[in-house]
Amino acid sequence: IDEVHMLSKNAFNALLKTLEEPPPHVKFIFATTEVKKIPITIISRCQRFDLHRITTPILTSHLYLISKNENVKISADAMALIVRSADGSVRDGLSLLDQAITNESSEISANTIISMLGLADRGQVFDLLDAIFSGNASLSLEIFQKLYQAGADILEIFDEMLKITHFLTQLKIS
Repeated sequence: IDEVHMLSKNAFNALLKTLEEPPPHVKFIFATTEVKKIPITIISRCQRFDLHRITTPILTSHLYLISKNENVKISADAMALIVRSADGSVRDGLSLLDQAITNESSEISANTIISMLGLADRGQVFDLLDAIFSGNASLSLEIFQKLYQAGADILEIFDEMLKITHFLTQLKIS
């Protein structure tokens, strides 16, 4: 049951009865990102496995293998965008790859992924950060407006700015 934390109180109560006396041939697998929303009566009857993020090279390799098996051509830039957006989640990576395959009949390009996800042009985000750091408010607003008009999602713009700032901070520290 994916997103098991979304079950209602009545659904959890019904599930509890089955968990207390499960049929021998039945196994339940519950998936959630919000364990705290699951009643303790359910958690106490389960074995818990915490899944962690997968490294970029492993996820990239896995998605390339799937692309090859599905006879789908995908550019390295497009794959990098999918993997970066998946943020270590195999499920999210598979969903994004599936969506890209559905949206594109020939080769999947970076532009396909950018428009599909409403991503901001990284070069323009660097320009935006440069304008912000130099204190040029009018240029900052102008660049932000261009990004927004080009279809970039506002939250994606800020997320990209945070990632770039984090990366630059790591470079400076090391």
